[in-house]
Amino acid sequence: MPDEARAAYARIMCGLLTAEQLAERWQVPKSHVYNLTRTGRVPAVKLGRYYRYRLDAIEAFELGHAAGQDSAGVR
Repeated sequence: MPDEARAAYARIMCGLLTAEQLAERWQVPKSHVYNLTRTGRVPAVKLGRYYRYRLDAIEAFELGHAAGQDSAGVR
């Protein structure tokens, strides 16, 4: 892989979280993250059979829910 492509890939991957990383961030079980994902209450990107969570979308989600916009169970 050329260096430019590798750098672009690294930038993208740094901006994506796994369900496990998101669960650690929120201090909740991974199953809770999956439940929120399945019900469409948390923004997610589906990559094949995997879900990933864009860091910028998660931060916006957290800010919106900190203001009390929804009761997704994450505060």
